[in-house]
Amino acid sequence: MSAQEEGSKPGKWRVWDEPTRVMHWLLVVLIAACWWTGTGNRLDYHLYCGYAVLWIVLLRLYWGVVGSSTARFTHFVRGPKAIAAYARTLHKRVSPHSHGHNPLGAVSVLLMLGMVITVVGIGLFSVDVDGLYSGPLSGYVSFRTGRHLAHLHYKAFNWLLAVIVLHVLAVIFYYAYKGHNLVFPMITGKRSGQAAPADDLHVAPAWRLVAGGLIAAAIVWLITTGFYF
Repeated sequence: MSAQEEGSKPGKWRVWDEPTRVMHWLLVVLIAACWWTGTGNRLDYHLYCGYAVLWIVLLRLYWGVVGSSTARFTHFVRGPKAIAAYARTLHKRVSPHSHGHNPLGAVSVLLMLGMVITVVGIGLFSVDVDGLYSGPLSGYVSFRTGRHLAHLHYKAFNWLLAVIVLHVLAVIFYYAYKGHNLVFPMITGKRSGQAAPADDLHVAPAWRLVAGGLIAAAIVWLITTGFYF
């Protein structure tokens, strides 16, 4: 068998490390929990879910700087020209797999993280109507401002849900039209493909994840105390 024939054989290529995948699915579960506790008026649990979401997002931002290769922002964030060039190929049914997020997927990731941070950030200053389950930083704003932020928190969460729906529709489009399964790689960490990626997944050492988890936990704890010691 020639080298060319060998290289054309389909294979499984590592694309996502375990921390990235776990953070992704934890965020899915926690956002659903935030929705359930918020609409069900279980604001005590809603607060804890919000803190957990904040911890995950902070850890993901940290992992996007020092984590494994495909998780780093420098690996998938591209400029406007690259995004526009990729967008012009969306109509093609056959297109090469991206080893990690494609340029448009990168926009989705940044938008999602930005929306989550916005929703959580507003919630930290929000004031409950009876004052029992207000955000930990609500003491820094007036009651009127806190109530306004509570309504804004609700509206921003609905915008986040809209972004999530667009994300799900994009995943369905890639599977149904292009034949790219984006869900299984985020479960198994591997994707199928004919050609090997130019750069294999470089997994970051575990101590970086532990350090990031502790740093994120410390920040969340400081916020929950309202920075009062």
